[in-house]
Amino acid sequence: MSDVPMPPDLLAQILSWLPVAPLLRFRSVSKTFRALIDSDYVIKLQLNHSLQTNTNLNIIFGGDRTLCYLNLDSSAKVVNKIDNPLYFAIFETVILGSCNGVVCLCTTEPDNEIAFWNPIVRKFKKIRLAPAKCSEGLGRGVCIKGFGYDHVHDDHKVVRLVQYCSLHNELVHSKIEVFSSKTDAWREVGDFPYYLCYRRNFNTFTTGALHWLVSQKPGKRVDFLIAAFDLTNDELRLVPRPELSNEHFHVNLAILGGCLSMVCHYPMKNVDIWVMRSYGVKDSWTKLISTTDVKLIRELDFLRPVSYSKSGDEVLFEKNFDSLYWYHLENKTVKRFKVAGMPRLFVTETFTGSLFQVNIGVPACTLKKEDR
Repeated sequence: MSDVPMPPDLLAQILSWLPVAPLLRFRSVSKTFRALIDSDYVIKLQLNHSLQTNTNLNIIFGGDRTLCYLNLDSSAKVVNKIDNPLYFAIFETVILGSCNGVVCLCTTEPDNEIAFWNPIVRKFKKIRLAPAKCSEGLGRGVCIKGFGYDHVHDDHKVVRLVQYCSLHNELVHSKIEVFSSKTDAWREVGDFPYYLCYRRNFNTFTTGALHWLVSQKPGKRVDFLIAAFDLTNDELRLVPRPELSNEHFHVNLAILGGCLSMVCHYPMKNVDIWVMRSYGVKDSWTKLISTTDVKLIRELDFLRPVSYSKSGDEVLFEKNFDSLYWYHLENKTVKRFKVAGMPRLFVTETFTGSLFQVNIGVPACTLKKEDR
């Protein structure tokens, strides 16, 4: 470290406060700088600082093959187009989710190609997955994927839920499969003994688990449960839901500020946003927002919270896959958020800018049955 006039730990701390773009430029200063910035220590330090301070937050817009992103910290609000690693796939690209600055892309069924991708560093790892099981005579089937991170084994994972129901709505095949980016292989980890309430599913990964709205009987959406699948120990459990009224409403899960949240839409009346402040504790469910503002509830088909503002005073919402709105928590006001270059139709996903390095490669993949 002779070319650096300060202790390495102090320099690492200073570097961790910077956004990714200047850090990538500083890699050219010297071999010492490059080695330090590329080290696991600085990568994790910078990521943790960003998560703790709610900085380096980006929104990626998807919907077809074209991808672009917006840095919410930048004073010049500019939508940046970016190359899609799966652009030349036969089927459309879906943003599966993001963790630690890594965005997971996948192609729609029946294609099974995914990419682990750092949009800021612009490195990716592309993999063709083994297809989901499809047996003759099983009836109607559904395949839902999710993406998350196993912090114990330092492993990004894709979870695939494959479910078939008979013509009489009886579960005849319902399995959870897990793909590990470390081993490049699938594992069938067990049964999924619940009915999915909604096939339109968005990635709800927090506190080491993926979450789905489920029921114990087909069509019982009013009596829904929240199922959680832990990516570290492959355990399936139920998470308590808040106490809700018996009125008719539409519900979906989301993640807000790292907490599990729930959107309850009472048609033509109001929208409630619940947040679980302490994970797994029923009494920690808090009604963060209850609004009748026409900007949000008029012609509402879909609504979900995307992110808090940097100050924490506002919540950004995605509505109907074509618009974004800021909701001020204290003033209870709603304003449209538009930036030049935003696509006309989109699905959003937030990701934190990080230096996480994604290994490039196209490994083969197999499906393994876990030893039980």
